[in-house]
Amino acid sequence: MNEPRKPDALGDILKQVIRKEGLGKKQLEGRRLARKVLHETLGAEVGAHADVASVKTGVITIEADSAALFQELEGYRREELAEAFKRAGLKVREVRVRLALSPPGRGSSTA
Repeated sequence: MNEPRKPDALGDILKQVIRKEGLGKKQLEGRRLARKVLHETLGAEVGAHADVASVKTGVITIEADSAALFQELEGYRREELAEAFKRAGLKVREVRVRLALSPPGRGSSTA
C-alpha cells in the first residue's frame, strides 16, 4: 500500500520556481526597487494601473492596464521613468512598455 505523498512546503516550491525562472536575489531586489520607483514617479492613482513586469540586463518592462496609460507611458513618460530608475541606482538602457492582459497584480503575464 502506498502512503499518501506529503505536500511540498511553500518555501521549497518558491525556491524551485525562482531557480527555474532564473530569478536570483539581485534580480528580485532590482524588480522590487523598480516597482517602488515606478509607483513614486507615477503617483498612487496612476501607479495603481501599472506594474514592472521584468528587469533584465538593463531593460525594464512595464505593463499598463489600459490603452490610454500605455500610450502615455510609451510616449512622453518613458524618458522620465528611465531617468528616475537611473537616479535610484538601476542600470537602465531601455524602458519598454506593454499592455497587460489583466490588471497589474491580478495575474498579469510575465516576460
